[in-house]
Amino acid sequence: MSDSSRNYENFIELRKRDSSFIWTSRKLNPQLAYYQGIPRPTPIFHKQNVLNSPRIQELLDNISKKQNVSKLVLEEKVLSVLDEIGYNKNLKVIRWLGLVLVEICLRMSTGIYVNVDNLLKLKTEMGNCPVIFVPSHRSYADFILMSYLCFTYDIEIPAIAAGMDFHGMWGMGNMLRDTGAFFMRRSYNDDDLYWAVFKQYIYQLVTKGDLPIEFFIEGTRSRSNKSLIPKYGLISMILKAFFFGEVPDIKFVPINISYDRILEESLFAFELLGVPKPKESTSGFFKSLKVIKENFGKIYFHFGQPISAKRFFGDKLERSVHNMGPLHVQEMTEKEKAVIPSLAHTIVHTQQKCGVINVFNLVALILNDNLVNSKELLTVKELIEEVYWLKDVIQKLGAFVYTENIENSVDECFVVHKNLIEVQPNNRIRLVHNNIILDKIHSSKLKAHSLSEKCMTFSVPFVMLQMYINPSLHYFLDVALIVVILKYQQDLDAEELFNKYHFLRSLFSVEFVTILPWVKMEFHNALQYSTVLNLIQLTSANSYILGNNGKLENFLCTMLEPFMLSYYIAVVVLEESPVIIDEETVLVNSQKILEDKINNGNEFVHPYSLNLDSLTNCLNVLVTLGALSKTRSRNKITYEIRRQEIVPIKEKLRNYMSYCCSEDSCIKMKYLKNKL
Repeated sequence: MSDSSRNYENFIELRKRDSSFIWTSRKLNPQLAYYQGIPRPTPIFHKQNVLNSPRIQELLDNISKKQNVSKLVLEEKVLSVLDEIGYNKNLKVIRWLGLVLVEICLRMSTGIYVNVDNLLKLKTEMGNCPVIFVPSHRSYADFILMSYLCFTYDIEIPAIAAGMDFHGMWGMGNMLRDTGAFFMRRSYNDDDLYWAVFKQYIYQLVTKGDLPIEFFIEGTRSRSNKSLIPKYGLISMILKAFFFGEVPDIKFVPINISYDRILEESLFAFELLGVPKPKESTSGFFKSLKVIKENFGKIYFHFGQPISAKRFFGDKLERSVHNMGPLHVQEMTEKEKAVIPSLAHTIVHTQQKCGVINVFNLVALILNDNLVNSKELLTVKELIEEVYWLKDVIQKLGAFVYTENIENSVDECFVVHKNLIEVQPNNRIRLVHNNIILDKIHSSKLKAHSLSEKCMTFSVPFVMLQMYINPSLHYFLDVALIVVILKYQQDLDAEELFNKYHFLRSLFSVEFVTILPWVKMEFHNALQYSTVLNLIQLTSANSYILGNNGKLENFLCTMLEPFMLSYYIAVVVLEESPVIIDEETVLVNSQKILEDKINNGNEFVHPYSLNLDSLTNCLNVLVTLGALSKTRSRNKITYEIRRQEIVPIKEKLRNYMSYCCSEDSCIKMKYLKNKL
């Protein structure tokens, strides 16, 4: 990634210099995504085109005959669905919202940064084909700030795919719709007419629209602050227009949005432990505005290089097959469907490469290692020294760390994250623990095991700290897996090492997003990085052994500990369960075992191992690996366990456990309690 792509501009700083009201009231001449002629399409135009499209009209004719329902009644139903789905644009609402956002951002943030060179280059290239913004999704603030950024740089505010959670919020749903949001149901309960109308609406926006389209390929906010496996639904609908030859190209723009501090951090920590997400409501939104009194540090937007569908697919596809008959009766070919996952994963991978690592990500890694490894609590001076060391390591692994001065950035961490870390009178750093009253978080509604107040109080700070470790883990993961393998078997040739690496990488392919065709490439890259960092050496016999970087070696093992433990416990629970078991029971039993280990104090168990994301990811990947078969009925998920597949996985994992979860865990736990 070139240096120019990392030229960041603090665009909120510009608002301190002039009148926000004059700025939001300025004459706008926004850049369009795909301008096809005059007049510009309106929201009403899009709805009418969907209703009158041959696909929808033919569907209505068929339903009318089968169900003996008047076609006019069905058309009214389609218009009602379109009113539920469709976006609107109200410039007055956009301007007033822009004015409010300026004031909120100036209070909450010390800077909102964007790699301005890439953004302006993208702006000059817009206008020839549909442009799709694909940001990472870590906060509800993502889509609001994306629209604010577009308004700032005079790019037409995109049509944004939003969940129905917001649709029912009094006042908020209409405001979001007026600023470009269109709404989609998370499930359509076999309502084929709704599904057909929604797909046709997307097709309409891509082929006849002039706005960029924005959607979150991960489907939902990542509570863990890690990348999630991409969803293929919306990207498939968007690509249909390209596959059918209705547009010359489609440009997907991967965008990484990184936060010094996430607005929903405590909410996410509780969700990861099983506390249900509160229902979105307008009153809840206004209650949440109390956070504007707090300092959330910096926010970073990084626009990656656009991915052209035409160049990406090249000659892999033969689009002329869709010239054989009317388009409205055609569907994507199996070959077209098969290439979509590769593009989706490439977008997520590019989002990761565009990430900005902030100093607190490094601080979180260092504090975690310090807390769980029986070390004396760090002083501020020692922490700064460790940050310098880790910054050098992670940059060698390809990360970009944004800081102008490490000492100042560390000081800022104590201000921004004062709810999580603090400096004691003896100048040593500790986690902040606040007593948690489960009555306030409806313990009876927990998604899995009803964790005790004692366990919650102990675990939440560790889970929150881990959320700031997670954005950096994809840089370390592959070299960490190689280290753990060689700790167990000290001398392996390249083929043997790859086979063991392939097993672990496949097992964690949902936890740390990858697709199996990339694993060989990731392995070879990891060998190179591991050699540069002196983690491994190649012997004269052409086999690999551990190198002489014990400090980093142990650091990497600590990173993997909670994930290895979560997966191992889940597999143990499955091995000891009946052949048929429901998902909730697996989660409950896994959390119960982990909580008992945490509460009895006889051994150290990393509290992040309790998180439901990892336990669920484990179940999903075991389905992919053929160790479980999954059935969903009436909102209940059940699994059939194939023990002949589960047992070997458990045994392989057990081999690595002692190298990730230290054998002196009892001593660690007692020492940790003294420190905290």
